[in-house]
Amino acid sequence: MTTRKERKLAGSGGRLVMIGLPLVVIGIVLALLLSGTASGIGAAIAVLGALPVVAGIVLILSAGTEQHSRKDRPFA
Repeated sequence: MTTRKERKLAGSGGRLVMIGLPLVVIGIVLALLLSGTASGIGAAIAVLGALPVVAGIVLILSAGTEQHSRKDRPFA
């Protein structure tokens, strides 16, 4: 049974990943298809979309670490 903290971390992490992934995909498509300044704008959108993706992955990993430590298993 997961604790409330683990559920909150995993839920928030999944939500952030789902928010950021479309932005990353749109930014990459714009950067690849367009040239010049528009390509730079696409890259900027991809980078801005990558921020919530990374934060979401960190939250999901934190939830996994919380579960692992709750079971009293060694980390190394």
